[in-house]
Amino acid sequence: MEVRVKLMGMLREKTPTGGTLELPEGATVAQLLQQLDIPAREVMLVTVNGQHQRDHSVRLSPGDEVTVLPPVGGG
Repeated sequence: MEVRVKLMGMLREKTPTGGTLELPEGATVAQLLQQLDIPAREVMLVTVNGQHQRDHSVRLSPGDEVTVLPPVGGG
């Protein structure tokens, strides 16, 4: 199945070509992050279709849009 991926901030360089990623049917948010080589410590917020998703074991559906934001530092 194909999902759209938006990676923000320092993660942007890991965005797949064309902004889409091919995953097996029933793949989870955690599997998407693993396939993109994004460790959990580099993730502050994940949204699926614009809805905040804390549970990374949630299954994705074809055509979902997943946005990943890294922790933001500043001072």
